[in-house]
Amino acid sequence: MDARHEAALGLHQLEGFLHQEAHRLEAHRKAHEFARALPGLTTDQRLVVEEAYAREQVAYARETTRRIAERIQQVEAQYATRHRRFTRDTAVAMAVVTMGLIGLCIAVILGTASGAA
Repeated sequence: MDARHEAALGLHQLEGFLHQEAHRLEAHRKAHEFARALPGLTTDQRLVVEEAYAREQVAYARETTRRIAERIQQVEAQYATRHRRFTRDTAVAMAVVTMGLIGLCIAVILGTASGAA
């Protein structure tokens, strides 16, 4: 693995970690606000509610990210299939055009040769 590829991989992993950490922090912030709005809870109860809410938010973010990744893979597979089909069709069309031009050149050469004889 060359240095550029390794650096790109490390950057990708760092971005993933930062994204995950941002979701975790946001989940805890929302959980704190939610629990604070519930009157009559003891400190321990509020902490339990906050933790449960934050876990739920993190799980939701993880599931959403997983679905997005699956959809990206589906779209990439569809694109790859269309690209292969386009490449094949273009190669066939180019072969037909090339053969037609070769046939035309042969006809012109034979016509010119028979006219000169």
